[in-house]
Amino acid sequence: MERTAASRRRVRRPPGPSGVAVLGGLLLRRDPLTLIDHVVREHHRLAYVRLGSEHVYLLSHPDLVHELFVTRGRQLRKGRALERIRLLLGDGLLTSEGERHRAQRRLIQPALHGDRLATYLPVMVATARRYDRRWRDGSEIDMAREMSTLTLEVVGRALFGSDLTDIADPVASALGTLLDGSPRHLLPGIDLLLRVRTPAQARLMRAVDTLDRIVREVIARRRAAPAGTDLLATLLTQIDDDTLVRDEAMTLLLAGHETTATALTWTWWLLAKHPEVAAWLHEELDQVHLGHQGPDHTGCSGATDQQATNLATRAGPPAAVTRPGPSALLDRLPRTRAVLAEAMRLRPPSWILGRRTLCDVELDGWTLPAGSLCVASQWALHRDPRFWSEPESFQPQRWLTPDGHFDESAPGQPRAAYLPFGLGARICVGLAFAWTEGTLVLATLARRWAPTPVPGQVVTPRPAVTLRPSAMRMVLRART
Repeated sequence: MERTAASRRRVRRPPGPSGVAVLGGLLLRRDPLTLIDHVVREHHRLAYVRLGSEHVYLLSHPDLVHELFVTRGRQLRKGRALERIRLLLGDGLLTSEGERHRAQRRLIQPALHGDRLATYLPVMVATARRYDRRWRDGSEIDMAREMSTLTLEVVGRALFGSDLTDIADPVASALGTLLDGSPRHLLPGIDLLLRVRTPAQARLMRAVDTLDRIVREVIARRRAAPAGTDLLATLLTQIDDDTLVRDEAMTLLLAGHETTATALTWTWWLLAKHPEVAAWLHEELDQVHLGHQGPDHTGCSGATDQQATNLATRAGPPAAVTRPGPSALLDRLPRTRAVLAEAMRLRPPSWILGRRTLCDVELDGWTLPAGSLCVASQWALHRDPRFWSEPESFQPQRWLTPDGHFDESAPGQPRAAYLPFGLGARICVGLAFAWTEGTLVLATLARRWAPTPVPGQVVTPRPAVTLRPSAMRMVLRART
């Protein structure tokens, strides 16, 4: 890492909240969202916070976020969260750096866009329809778990060419343990604590071992039946190192379903809390049919469940299946997309971005020395009244143009005020996959279901690697 004279001398730092140097670590460990909100209220552009041995700079204006993360992106490397999660993901796309990261992105990105993305549409809808058929009116479910297993099955069929139904529960359990135990491992200034073996540390390591074993079994299963054009088959033919294949597969398995599952979980909760928005959404879903809706069809171009599964396991799609492109299909669901966009504004699955400076960086009149941790929070940016009207209100209509089309820029916010999938060179490579899956799953299930939260339940955001809910027990209610 380059260290210039500015980073070796005592530097002038932006102001920060008083008392945080002493108490910030405790508050961050217990309630990071409250700390971030407090800092942003007091310091509207750039603030300095000392947390243990870390020098942290919190960017709270979209102009600065864009300048640092996009314009100066090559002067940064991954932040603390990605450094820590490397324990699980190894050197996969999410955690790699430099030319290796760019090479991995070039290999993976084509499988998640364009014509390849179109082949996944029947898989997404078919999986959602299986849940639609198995749900029972009046049943109580853990919605977070339900969405996690659903999106895991989509990733399995679409990207791995495998049916992962049999491992969905153990993956969800291990992932829950990992994410519930992750916040303290992502905090600045706790490196010494991580050396102490505790029961919580032991549980975390067991969860990592479980996920590692499952992913290696999936790879072995796919290697035994190599025919196909899914992404895992591509990785097996392009990468000779089994460990690197494991790292990429682990990244795709977890990153490919966790954020979408979290976004959908929060969407159900927000719809239940705002019945007028749910009614507005249902008006669209009652009139838009995603193809045939018979009991044996996916609702997408007449493909059956078996045909949809075949798409992920055969060398090519069945000739009889005609698929609309993702854009054409999603254009028919502007309200559904708006609901999902607004849910990710209020409850962004990825709630914080972190990068570390490789050299001294000049930003907003201040010098950020090499090695500094620079942080921007989607949680704060998405709810800032400077850039959003009625920021605490759930208003999906803000995402529609006057003629009723969905437009991500419709609210008129500045760039980098809304970044549910990050931005810059490390923007989520599966952005299009996640948008498509989230929209189609919501459209398929919300057409017939309006779940309600279990009474007396306290639902709060739990910031870990993603912004998971503290609980999400819901009662399934079939629409008449």
